[in-house]
Amino acid sequence: MERLIGEIINDEAVSGDESLAEDISRRLRPIAGACSTLKEKWAHELFSAVKEHVLIRYVQYHQAGITSLSNLISMKIPDAYFQGIGDQVHHLYFAIVADLEDLLRFLKQGFYKYFDIDHRVSNDRCRKQATQILLLLEETKAAFSETNIDRLLADAILVSVKNKIRDAKQFGISYRQLDYCQSLLSTIREKLEENSGLSTDEFAQELYRQNFNSYHFNQWFQVSLSAIINAASENKREKIIFREIELLKLIFVERDKIFEPELPPVDEQLLPWLEQFLPAQIKNNPNKILKYNGHHRMPLQFSVIQFALFVRLCYLEGCFHINNISDIFRFFTQHFETKKQLNISFKSFARAFYGVDQATAAVVRDFLQRMINTINKIYFP
Repeated sequence: MERLIGEIINDEAVSGDESLAEDISRRLRPIAGACSTLKEKWAHELFSAVKEHVLIRYVQYHQAGITSLSNLISMKIPDAYFQGIGDQVHHLYFAIVADLEDLLRFLKQGFYKYFDIDHRVSNDRCRKQATQILLLLEETKAAFSETNIDRLLADAILVSVKNKIRDAKQFGISYRQLDYCQSLLSTIREKLEENSGLSTDEFAQELYRQNFNSYHFNQWFQVSLSAIINAASENKREKIIFREIELLKLIFVERDKIFEPELPPVDEQLLPWLEQFLPAQIKNNPNKILKYNGHHRMPLQFSVIQFALFVRLCYLEGCFHINNISDIFRFFTQHFETKKQLNISFKSFARAFYGVDQATAAVVRDFLQRMINTINKIYFP
């Protein structure tokens, strides 16, 4: 594919005996053939006996390579071309990019289990999807004007998404983040259309559930809750804080979604901030803290490395609804403890997850075998 594209780039002249359409069609024919061959080879590997970890590397290697090729050609197409100003060479480059983007769509849809959605999208996809998102943003802005939702909250959303798209055009953006922006705005519009009388609190809770961990949303939430807490009489503040903490804990945060991957999920930002307002006597009483701060961990008989292997097996067999390794590590280190480690560190769990020896595997296998024996005894006598 690289060779064929290189030949086209090095031979830009149009034959005098051909029309523009004929010239583009002739030059694209080898590219189309190479695309078909690639799709056949990929499908063959998908249904072969290749191990999954090899297939992951194989798919993501091609994903990165085709994205780079698409970006290389896209850089040769001036912005003026998309306003209708361009020559035959730009038409040819645009057609090549379209073929490469079709390959990426084929990989994403047919190999979704192995496709890296945290890899940067191509420049062409970013341009197209960013245009769609900015149109959605204008529609969302208009929809907000018909509601009673706090304008500062609406602005927090609009500014966050607008800045994200602006940065995406300059620095790039992943499939996960780009799809999240589009999905978020679509969800917001649906919610507003379904219920024009949606309150600010209800709307904020929906954003919380969507894991909208934007800096601007976090700031709005803190200012809003601070105003409520400060306005209450001193004897009622404790009850208000407990109520807000419990309310947020009842909301399931969708961890497979995240607006800012480099920031903690929205609940990990807001709950600790709220808990700092708890009275000193509660902070110093472990029994009371366990009720409110969510750090009560389930004790295990496993060692950390044995537990990490058990979680790894669940991950490899698709037991979890999410595929983000960091989120999985974060959940299990925050909610479980072992006899020797009451606080399992993120780094030690990650090392154990990838560095299991045969002796550990034997212990976990024995445990799993006893579980199977129990199932056979109870359900298949």
